[in-house]
Amino acid sequence: MKAVVFHRTGDPDVLALDEVPELPVGRQDIRVTVTAAAVNPVDVKTRSGFLNLNLTYPAVPGWDVSGVVTETGGEVTRFTVGDQVIGMVAQPAHRYGTYAEQVVADARLFARAPGTVPLEEAAALPLGGLTAVQTLAKLTLPPGAPVLVTGAAGAVGRIAVQLLLADGHPVDALARTGDTDALLALGVGTVHTRPEDLPTATHTAVVDTAGVAAAIRTVADGGQFVAIDDNEQPAPERGITPRKSYVEQDGDQLQTLSDLVTAGRLTVPTGRRSPLADAAQAHRDFAAGGLRGKVLLQP
Repeated sequence: MKAVVFHRTGDPDVLALDEVPELPVGRQDIRVTVTAAAVNPVDVKTRSGFLNLNLTYPAVPGWDVSGVVTETGGEVTRFTVGDQVIGMVAQPAHRYGTYAEQVVADARLFARAPGTVPLEEAAALPLGGLTAVQTLAKLTLPPGAPVLVTGAAGAVGRIAVQLLLADGHPVDALARTGDTDALLALGVGTVHTRPEDLPTATHTAVVDTAGVAAAIRTVADGGQFVAIDDNEQPAPERGITPRKSYVEQDGDQLQTLSDLVTAGRLTVPTGRRSPLADAAQAHRDFAAGGLRGKVLLQP
């Protein structure tokens, strides 16, 4: 099968479309013919060597995937051939990632795709959605507690904002000026555009998706600060102990998110679409910043 591979870490030019052997389907696995894979920060950090992972080469990047089940293992009851699915496959834990014509992984990592969006767009949900859900799960919030989300228009931040609002929490945001109208339309109260303008000790919690350690100033004494970024975290202060959240594969949680999309209670915008062969350029564009909506790669 064709896949985007790299034989060493480096700049985007190390990515190339090549043939790799198909993987066998284990008894608990499914084979998915890929409709789309989404580009995520972890893909860029893996390819560049920033994460210093012990990769097996040739490596295939990619965590997010949507597609159609074409083969099931003998013990699989979750899906049948022909089902449309989405999944988050943690690339370092698997032989290949999702920038490929096919993905083979444990069926328990997948969920049925939302029924109300095109299948290729559904590839934008898994990693960002699971990161948001699992990060929010680390907070203990009284009813109506105010929360600030940094990077609120990004893939994780936007989902976190929607989930918090749905649970009845007032949400303020730190985001770019150009994202203000979109966030206000979601129901955000105040959109701050500079970290130095953040208020002091006004929110029960901060969800930091953008690596803005200074946002801890906004947490009330004894409140909560949880981050997903790889940047250095702030030091504890005023009874606040910052925490870091790492995403884990979870098909059941992903199904809940997919159902929210189907019900129209959660939206996940997508951006430009490119063929797998253009993965290197997609990584360049992603690293340049300023994109909104997940970049999708399609075989």
